[in-house]
Amino acid sequence: MFTTYNITLIITIFLISNNGWSLENPWSKITTPATGDAKIIGSYSAGCIQGAVSILSDTGTFEIMRQSRRRYFAHPQLRQFIIWFAKSIYNQGYGKLLVGDLGQARGGPTTTGHASHQIGLDADFWFWLESNKLTSYDKEHLSAPSMLNSSQTKVNFARLGDAQIQVLKMAATHPQVERIFVHPLIKQAVCKRTNSATWLRKIRPWFGHHYHFHVRLACPSDQPKCKAQEPVPETDGCGEELDSWLHPKAQENDDKESTAERKLTPEQRLAIKLNRVPAECATILHSD
Repeated sequence: MFTTYNITLIITIFLISNNGWSLENPWSKITTPATGDAKIIGSYSAGCIQGAVSILSDTGTFEIMRQSRRRYFAHPQLRQFIIWFAKSIYNQGYGKLLVGDLGQARGGPTTTGHASHQIGLDADFWFWLESNKLTSYDKEHLSAPSMLNSSQTKVNFARLGDAQIQVLKMAATHPQVERIFVHPLIKQAVCKRTNSATWLRKIRPWFGHHYHFHVRLACPSDQPKCKAQEPVPETDGCGEELDSWLHPKAQENDDKESTAERKLTPEQRLAIKLNRVPAECATILHSD
């Protein structure tokens, strides 16, 4: 007997087949960017990029973590932002910025992990700022410390200090940054410690972001095929909007969604992500 879920999965796999995708992830196998001027197609969670650039050669004031994943490619504007951001943090004496995932060489969905990070405009940064030199082993095996307590019910202010808040402010006041995702409890803590500053509107609550914060740049003005999100609200987001995220039901609903997703096989999750990629991206995927 076919359930609605089974039928949806069959349709998804059929559509993938007709779009020329494989249940193996071709986007993760490509190790070099598509040549040509920067060109974005699609949205943050369903798209691709031509002309991405690696940030591997730019390290000095930042470290790239988990380099074996090869998720260190970005739109040129994101590369410029990272260089500026890391230098600003370093010059303030806070230490080195630890850079997590950016995107793949030609964007597209990752086999595991993110739904977004597909068009070269998303970047994850650790809240933890490092003052020591990291070895290659460290960069592959260190885990980002959480800014919450062990039960994830309160902020650990021994870790989320003034430096972390100032770093969030630096990013949020940059004109190209559209939004920054942090855990709702971190958003609450920042609201209380900054007197509802105007830049707080860009600090967006999202579960899971207590080890790192996720910076997203706006679609560049010269990228007509980059699908923009709705603008963030004009309010600081510290009132009713944040309260809705802090309600116990919000966490319960997020846990239910996470549980439902975990019931899918990795192949099923990948199939859904691949099906969302615009057909036009095939040209970028298969280009020289």
